[in-house]
Amino acid sequence: RALYLAGLAQHLSSSSEVGTLRYSCLHGNRLRPVLLLTPPGKDSSFTVRVHACPPPGFFKPNRFHPQRNNVRTEWYTGVQSSSDPPTPHYNSSVLGDLLPRAHLQFLSAVSSQCSAFTDGVALLKVWLHQRQLDQGTGCFSGFLASMLVAYLLTTHRISNNMTAYQLLRNSLNFLGKITTAYIINAIYILTPSLAEFHSAFQVVFVDPSGHLNMCSDMTACTYKQLQHEASLSMQFWDEPTVDGFHCLLMTPKPMIRTSDHVFQLCDLVKLQSTCKKQNLLNDLMDLSGNYIQAALPFVLSLLQQGLGQRIHLLTHSLAPDLEWSVESEAPKYKAQPPLSFGLLLKPELASCILEKGPAADNPKAVEFRQLWGSRSELRRFQDGSITEAVLWEGESMCQRRLVPQQIVTYLLQLHADIPEASVRHIGGIDDVVKTGSEVPTTGEEESLVVVQAYDDLSRKLWNLEGLPLSITAVQGAHPALRYTQVFPPRPLKVDYSFFDKEKISRSLIPKEGKPCPAYITPITVICHMEGSGKWPHDRLAIRHIRAAFHIRLAELLKKQHNYTCRACPSHLDVWKEGLAFRIQVAYHREPQVLRESVTPEGLLLVRDNEEAQQLEMATIHKPLLTSTLHGLQQEHSCFGAVCRLAKRWLAAQLFSDDITEDTADLLVASLFLQPAPFTPPGSPQVGFLRFLHLLCSFEWRNNPLIVNLNNELTGREIKNGFMASRESLPVMFIATPKDKKSSMWTKRAPTVQMLQRVMTVAAESLKVLERQLMDGKQLQDVRVVMRPPLDAYDVLIHLNPKQVPLLSQAVDPPPVNFSRGITAQSAAQSGGSLPVIDYNPVFLYLSELREAFGDLALFFCDPYGGTVIAVLWKPKAFAPAPFKTSQVSARTVKVTSNEAKTLPNVEAILEDFRVLGKDLVKSVEAKMDKWSF
Repeated sequence: RALYLAGLAQHLSSSSEVGTLRYSCLHGNRLRPVLLLTPPGKDSSFTVRVHACPPPGFFKPNRFHPQRNNVRTEWYTGVQSSSDPPTPHYNSSVLGDLLPRAHLQFLSAVSSQCSAFTDGVALLKVWLHQRQLDQGTGCFSGFLASMLVAYLLTTHRISNNMTAYQLLRNSLNFLGKITTAYIINAIYILTPSLAEFHSAFQVVFVDPSGHLNMCSDMTACTYKQLQHEASLSMQFWDEPTVDGFHCLLMTPKPMIRTSDHVFQLCDLVKLQSTCKKQNLLNDLMDLSGNYIQAALPFVLSLLQQGLGQRIHLLTHSLAPDLEWSVESEAPKYKAQPPLSFGLLLKPELASCILEKGPAADNPKAVEFRQLWGSRSELRRFQDGSITEAVLWEGESMCQRRLVPQQIVTYLLQLHADIPEASVRHIGGIDDVVKTGSEVPTTGEEESLVVVQAYDDLSRKLWNLEGLPLSITAVQGAHPALRYTQVFPPRPLKVDYSFFDKEKISRSLIPKEGKPCPAYITPITVICHMEGSGKWPHDRLAIRHIRAAFHIRLAELLKKQHNYTCRACPSHLDVWKEGLAFRIQVAYHREPQVLRESVTPEGLLLVRDNEEAQQLEMATIHKPLLTSTLHGLQQEHSCFGAVCRLAKRWLAAQLFSDDITEDTADLLVASLFLQPAPFTPPGSPQVGFLRFLHLLCSFEWRNNPLIVNLNNELTGREIKNGFMASRESLPVMFIATPKDKKSSMWTKRAPTVQMLQRVMTVAAESLKVLERQLMDGKQLQDVRVVMRPPLDAYDVLIHLNPKQVPLLSQAVDPPPVNFSRGITAQSAAQSGGSLPVIDYNPVFLYLSELREAFGDLALFFCDPYGGTVIAVLWKPKAFAPAPFKTSQVSARTVKVTSNEAKTLPNVEAILEDFRVLGKDLVKSVEAKMDKWSF
């Protein structure tokens, strides 16, 4: 066949009607060469694929029975052999070239009876293509899709009168439920028996002739992936909150975004050692020396056995159809891209560090020891049992997430002679970029410490004696209490030598010339007091009562639990075990009181206002959101880690003021509650990639994002209301069970322009990160997508690192940090003087800039250790404005044609930037070439 195509290529190379000539193989099978022809010119939009097929009747099909041999051992090895093994794969490759004409006639006859056949098959091909199942060695090709639909029609499982959409639905429903034996029993009279086919192949789908297994190259893992995807698609098909057509046919599912962990075998030539160690000579003969395909079933079986109950699904990449010039040699097998394996994890079992085996006297113990080698050892457990067991490293959550990596690399080294250096793990992106942290902990562990301290404080608040009114509810309202804070507060011990002791006060002031003290995050706690007729109906009086409650709570906590407290009119700060809790007393009728006003005529008016909305948000909606997302974290262990990665990316790209913390948490929650067409993320990495894809691909203009917390929403109700009021709604609309119509979380931000910017940067970040992760030649470094492009900004205000309290949390922290008056401590004590809480000069400086120059410019900064404030002039900032004595701040007067106009005084504004940030601002860099006056 190859020789025939070579002669044809030589003949066509002299023709002016043929452009380029290249060789390829049909689905990666070197025994089925193909000649590719393209027309001359640059506008060639098609390729002609020339197959070399013997004439009808050239061979007898019986010669290619799965149990027969057609590759002699002596010819292949040069060594005499008394017996020749069957060569079922080689036989199938020859049969595949004998039957195309018969298959074409069969499909033509079937399609003529069903008008929607062509469109239905086209939809099924699109579905396969989006899941990367239609190309490469062992794929479910478009031809197989056509044969499947034809089979369903001829066996009357589907009707000739069905529409294309119905054909697709029934085909997927069939794929999701079938077994290989069920297919073969239903197809025509077979010459080889069912048992003969199954003894030779992992997956069996027999053609109408009864001789050819059309799935001869498919592995059981690929078939299980196909079945899993079909079953998953059927689950989402009728989901009311899911756009079925878009998620099933228009959303790509690359392995890197589908699998929780991905492993790459980079040095493919190592599989030769695997074949030798496992004595796979017969398979090599059958596959014409393709050691990758010969070793693949063994490797898959080994990993499946080792990972066991830790995974839902094991998948692998399909070797692509290589192409090469007719003037060059065919590429070697080792020239193929790395072989990738994807794991779909069971989160509740994947990170378990103990692999418990059978009892010592159980016959299966021998198999267990053979599988795990020297890692297996006898252990006695608390219930008195003595069993074989394997223990993996996993002191922290970060290490426990990598247990699958330990298993894969160990088994491949032990049984396949593949060294650890040849296996590349893609899945090690942890929850945050902790480059400046000296403590090897993860966000979950730090958040757990905060939650435990909060639970203890909550119990003590409930049990306080001496309050005039009882407490009805204590609710957390801080991201750390739902495990989503990017850098959760850590228990700290104050270094009092750092502070000024001349005057002891509740707030310790740092000495002049010292670095800014460490930023201590206040953890917000809402304390609801019972309703009573004693509460006044005046807004000012209610505030005074709340302030009195803060004072009384401080006295009782100090007296009964020796907590250091500081009461303020708006809140109460409590220093407990190295953590700062900010308690806010709430009265449930206060928002309503703020909405009421009395006219001079004595009429009562109820009108919504900003103050009431903000109070309601702080005391009702945020605590409820924290409680709900805390529950989501308990259900999906990596939810918080994905949130931290997502919010770290938003902050690093200077978007944290446009996509707020609460909004980001809801966006991530949607990935777990409505993951279609995926399963919920099982690792921080895959969740982060899907978050970026959601940002850049969701049609925010035409669709609401439904976050179906507690499964209380229906999509149709939200969609209808959204379309009816679209023009008055926020550009990013997020619907939740308690907020179906207004999208209160995104009402103020982002704007249309900023959302477009976020989408653009997210698309580029996703592209760069996925390419980096899948390219074995590149170093895995998530920080590459966390360095913002600053060229787009007009002014850059560089800050003095010494006065940036969160400097250690920067994406690229400086090599030298500063002492900031605290030391980390695992068991910090309550009591002592209260340190400076919620003091961040960068935040205060940003607030002053926005208040003074918010009408002229936008200000952006990374809140986690960013040392640059980026300034972007507003589009109309330099438009001349009529002269008004009340509006001449930071403006200069220009008189033209007897008319006075004012323009921004840029030099004065830049100087004001320096003056406002005295000792904080290091320099101001103005990019004047970008400005247009």
